[in-house]
Amino acid sequence: MTLCSSLNDVRQHIDRLDHDMVALIVERSHYVREAARFKKTRAEVVVPGRIEDIVTRVRHQADALGGDPELVEKIYRTMIDVYIWHEAKAWLALHGAESNLPK
Repeated sequence: MTLCSSLNDVRQHIDRLDHDMVALIVERSHYVREAARFKKTRAEVVVPGRIEDIVTRVRHQADALGGDPELVEKIYRTMIDVYIWHEAKAWLALHGAESNLPK
């Protein structure tokens, strides 16, 4: 990571990272929609064990990179909640059911 010489420099790095993260978010959302195709019921959209596996993995990764595991966990739990909503919408679009869509 680069030591910045000004606030503008900091903002330029953040803007570059935001650009990269949006591309990754869009790519991840594609695979989340793909997952909906393989799930037979709406209840299969939420898999608590998978969520905990992801959180454990990213916490370890954050720690290994010198980051804050708690920060990464909070971000990931929020992101996963939104992706669950997104996958539920995709599942409903594929299967035509209107029940239990999270708001």
